[in-house]
Formats: sequence, C-alpha cells, structure tokens
Amino acid sequence: MKFLLAILVVLLLAGGVAAFVVKTGRLPIAATTPPDFVDRVAVTAKFKAVVRGAAGLQVTVPADAASVSRGREHYVENCLPCHGAPGVKPAEFAEGMNPKPPDIDGQLQNYNDAQIFWVIKNGIRATGMPGFGVNHKDEEIADIAAFVRHTPRLTPEERKDLAAAASHEDHHHEGEGQPAAEEHGAEPHHHH
Repeated sequence: MKFLLAILVVLLLAGGVAAFVVKTGRLPIAATTPPDFVDRVAVTAKFKAVVRGAAGLQVTVPADAASVSRGREHYVENCLPCHGAPGVKPAEFAEGMNPKPPDIDGQLQNYNDAQIFWVIKNGIRATGMPGFGVNHKDEEIADIAAFVRHTPRLTPEERKDLAAAASHEDHHHEGEGQPAAEEHGAEPHHHH
C-alpha cells in the first residue's frame, strides 16, 4: 500500500511540475535552442506514435523503376528542400528547423514501409513535416515511399541526376513568394 501511495505522490508531483512549466511558459520552444530532455522524450513519443499509427496498415511499397522515378519527382518537388538527399544539401531555411528533418538515407531507413507511408501521408505535428495525404493519392505516397526506400542504393548516375533535378527545382522556385517584377515595375529581390 505504501508503495502505491509513493507512486501516486511521484506521479502527482511530476504532473504538477509539468503543468507549472507549461503554464508559466518555461518550456523551451525556440527552434534555435539546443535539444534537451523534452526533445528526447518527444523523439521517443514520435517514434512510438508512428509505430502505433502504422500498425495494421497494409501497404505495398513498390520497388519497380517507374514507381521509384515517379516518387523521385514528388520527392524533389516536395521533400528535398527540408530533407536533402544523398549528395544534395537541404535548402538554407532547413538549417533553422528544430527538430532537424531526418536524412532520407539515414534515420528514415529505420522505419518499415508502412511507417514511412504513414508519415508521408499523415505528417508529424510540430516538426514541419506536413501530411501529404491531403493533396496526394495513396499511389503517389507509395511512390514517394519507394524512392525513400531506394535512396541507400542510388547509383552514382542516379545521384548525379538527383543533384541536377534539385538544381533545376531550385531555379524553378526562385522568386516564389516575391512580387513579379513586371507587375510592380521593380526588379525582384534576390537573397544570397
């Protein structure tokens, strides 16, 4: 009985401390703050939530060249700016993201196919990872997952093509979010 009472007291104290930290704004939320205990807990919670969310999901991630190629196109357009790729650095803005988006050929490979599919489709709150299920069909998400799965086996030629596609995508998006020069009679601003 004393043991159960002690556990109850510890849980109440922990809950009280957590409530105090949240209520008084003491939780470090700045993206520039180095990772701490809260981040380590969040990473573990995130992984467990992905495992639970993907449990029972029957997904076949295709491995054929056509699916990988289609997935690469979607990846370059939607994912590369944050995650980068083998031989391709993420966009400059991604350096300020916390938590850092995982490398496509590193940490992401620890997930199984259903988990990768689930993350791409649903996203992960408070990480910058959007849920692509709102504007992509399941087949397209499976293609993206196929490309993610393929990246550790990219050939030197595929890496070169990926870097070229990324460079083209950078130029394609250059100036987005800025007023067009013709409409406003001024030259667009370039950030370096």
